[in-house]
Amino acid sequence: METVETEPGAISGIALGLLALIWVFGVPLCLMQALEASMTFPEVDQASVSGWLTAAAWIFAAAPVLATGICPFTDRRVGAWIFGVIAAVCVIFVLGSVQAHEAKLHPVPSPSPSNHCMERSGGGNDCPGG
Repeated sequence: METVETEPGAISGIALGLLALIWVFGVPLCLMQALEASMTFPEVDQASVSGWLTAAAWIFAAAPVLATGICPFTDRRVGAWIFGVIAAVCVIFVLGSVQAHEAKLHPVPSPSPSNHCMERSGGGNDCPGG
């Protein structure tokens, strides 16, 4: 009986192909599930929507990062550069989205009006009406 030897390049090619499929089909699938969860009436399940969006963000950023990590071990320098650039763009996009979402959840309070009179300790009351 003959044994078939596989090269490391073949296994890494399969792994890179699977990561690409997960990236191409997983992100849109998670986004569609989030859209479906957000369209439930009368009440939207925010936890479900947030979970699907988090899963999409993880897949969107993690798949190219893992592909970038696989390429140097199998002497795929061009693939490492391509996946590295894609990974950097994806990670920057996800971090910017998270920061924008946090800013929306915790807005900066608006400043007091300029005609606002504040009493100070150790002095008289110079505010009108009081």
